[in-house]
Amino acid sequence: MTIFPAPSGIFSLRPDICPCRVFGANASQASRKADGPHWLSGPRRLAGVALIVMAAASLGMVGNGIAGEGAADEGAAFNYLIGVGSEDVTGPAVGVQMFGFVREDQISEGIHLRQRARTFIVAERDGSRRLVLCVVDLGSVTHEITRSVLDRLRERYGDVYGLANVVISATHTHAAPGGFWHHGANTPLGGPLYGEYFDAIVDGITASIVKAHESLRPGQVLISTGMVENAGAQRSAPAYQNNPEAERKRYAADTDKQMTLLKFVDAHGPIGTINWFAVHPTSMTYYNRLISTDNKGYAEWAFERQQQAAGRVVVAAFAQSNCGDVTPNLNLDNTGPGKDEFESTRIIGERQLERAIELYDMATTALSGPIDYRHQYVDFSTLEVDDRFTGAGKRHTCPSAYGYAFAAGSTEDGGGHPLFKEGMKERNPFIDSLARQLVPLPPPSDALRQCHLPKAILFAPGAAKPPAQPQRQPIGLARVGSLVLVIGPAEFTTMTGRRIREAVAAALGPTARHVVIAGFANGYAGYVTTREEYETQQYEGGHTLYGPWTEAGYRQQFVRLAEAMASGKPAPPGKAPRDVRGEVERASLATPYDEPPRDAEFGEVVSDAKAEYRVGQQVRVAFWTGNPRNGYDRNDHFLSIERKTPDGWLAVASDADWSTKCRFLQPETDDDGTTGDTTADNAATDGAAARAAPTGEAARGDAASAKVPKNDRAGGKKSSTKKPGAARGGSPQQATKPMRLDAFHAIITWDIPPETAAGTYRVVHFGRFKSKGDSKLHRFEVSSRPFQVRP
Repeated sequence: MTIFPAPSGIFSLRPDICPCRVFGANASQASRKADGPHWLSGPRRLAGVALIVMAAASLGMVGNGIAGEGAADEGAAFNYLIGVGSEDVTGPAVGVQMFGFVREDQISEGIHLRQRARTFIVAERDGSRRLVLCVVDLGSVTHEITRSVLDRLRERYGDVYGLANVVISATHTHAAPGGFWHHGANTPLGGPLYGEYFDAIVDGITASIVKAHESLRPGQVLISTGMVENAGAQRSAPAYQNNPEAERKRYAADTDKQMTLLKFVDAHGPIGTINWFAVHPTSMTYYNRLISTDNKGYAEWAFERQQQAAGRVVVAAFAQSNCGDVTPNLNLDNTGPGKDEFESTRIIGERQLERAIELYDMATTALSGPIDYRHQYVDFSTLEVDDRFTGAGKRHTCPSAYGYAFAAGSTEDGGGHPLFKEGMKERNPFIDSLARQLVPLPPPSDALRQCHLPKAILFAPGAAKPPAQPQRQPIGLARVGSLVLVIGPAEFTTMTGRRIREAVAAALGPTARHVVIAGFANGYAGYVTTREEYETQQYEGGHTLYGPWTEAGYRQQFVRLAEAMASGKPAPPGKAPRDVRGEVERASLATPYDEPPRDAEFGEVVSDAKAEYRVGQQVRVAFWTGNPRNGYDRNDHFLSIERKTPDGWLAVASDADWSTKCRFLQPETDDDGTTGDTTADNAATDGAAARAAPTGEAARGDAASAKVPKNDRAGGKKSSTKKPGAARGGSPQQATKPMRLDAFHAIITWDIPPETAAGTYRVVHFGRFKSKGDSKLHRFEVSSRPFQVRP
């Protein structure tokens, strides 16, 4: 939803962590506050029967499933090699502007659901051709990320993997940190490029692919399709209704409701699943400040946890399709279907999850046939499009430009800057003058304005010399038997996706039974609307970069790839965009040191647990800690919920679980030097910030200096739909001011799940701080007092 985002192995029962060690019941508190935490790979994890199952799996006794349950027929034709892998790619917990809504005040404050990269590889039995499908919980995948991953793979595997057979796609969550884009970095069109975060993303994606490669074994891929109801709504009705009536009547709904699911099965049973379904991950609104993977991430988490509860390890990805005009906010006013954004995220995630489980259980049709793929770079700034695709003679696309409607945002998902409205087509001299002052780009020429009509151009990155945005974009087709993936870097609308799918299917013939749009893949290039939708200049049309014939251009190039594939001919590769990875200054996440808390020590409890709780209640504790950006690592975990057992403390949840939240806030400092309260009793209860748009200090983008917001929904007030003061779709500028060095409160909450067993529990925080004198990083862990959980 933005131009520039100012924007453990699979055999572990918990893919986010390693079940390494159980502390003895007599472990001293002093030893637990040492500089280094006492674990091998994350917090302590499941033990007992879980470790037995893991050990059996590693010895080949039960594989990735329980013996005799759901196991594939040993005599089945395992016609492919299959492998899966999963790795953490969680971004910096605090102080980075989130991707998607482009609000200067939406700065990360902690973690609710962690980000992961999930990879699936299917290869022909002789290994000659293979396809990598990696789904990563990011707002977008940049071409620089894709290039860097391919460089790493080339160092390890030579020419086995390349852009033609590697698909890296984003789920498009809007609740994950930005700060990993090269284009627009360190300008008003972008923000800092945090090198550590970019490298962590590349590391995690690469590691997940390596795990999948190293675990390749004979297997089969089963396919199943079905409809998902009430999980998305058409958010751009005026644009959709402008498509030809005869075309619209061919479809029962104004959004694509079909889910296509693959199930990867080896000799011992299922090992992975991936599905494609079109809905925006914008259930978490721009009021949220916690890292979240939104509705698709909830579905991924819940699917994998359900499998783990049954003793199976299954990697599950909920991938994105042509969701450009599909919102999960079913009330069409940035709310619904739940009472708040967390409930809405869960509900939309559960609706996808429930259908995915049904399709997974009923999948019996095996894919068969060759693996094939084609790839091409296309220069969309000057692409000539034939009459066959335009219906209006030869036309051409335009150098990229954004319209006034882009800055308006999607009203149904919260809208953008109040100066702009969807449907704006007329130029405004004041707006043009303001844009020239704020955005360091040359003004669009009359010819460029004419090319983009009826779009009123706000600014034009494609007019710069060299362009301030890639004009050459990667597209591709990938085929596994009767399944064909249409791989593009954009947000395709519902009707755009339908037109492209039908055209590709016609070019390939009847053997292409399942044609799926795989969007947000290998790069990012804004939206793609039909020409008729573009005419209305809703948000999606304002964000369609290459003019009114963008969709026709994409469709033409996809058909040409399909024709090449059908004839067995190669496709011209095209010229790659300029590699800018070495040209952009990298900003550091680290601060020089952490200021010790006043009259306290790092690791001290600020607000402790109560003595007893009931299932369904919320545990809330707070500890003094340092800035979690110092010593940033994608595998860092900040909390563990532990249950006391005869063998010691057993971890039952972490910051990878839906039931937990970890928020980092710096106490306010009064004029007399004393600190105000930001403990769990005063912090927002559900992870959302105040409904009113911040002003003054809070609005400047320095999350650490923002006052702690009150949550008006905690008192049952209706969610506001007032547009924010900062632009959604406006200038995606990130704050570059240094964070305050003051100590943080780590505020940890645990909503006790219904299935929680009665017993003694505690909350553990894994923290760190930098010494003021020598900037040495110290890691520690500290726990709350034990408390009882009753039914």
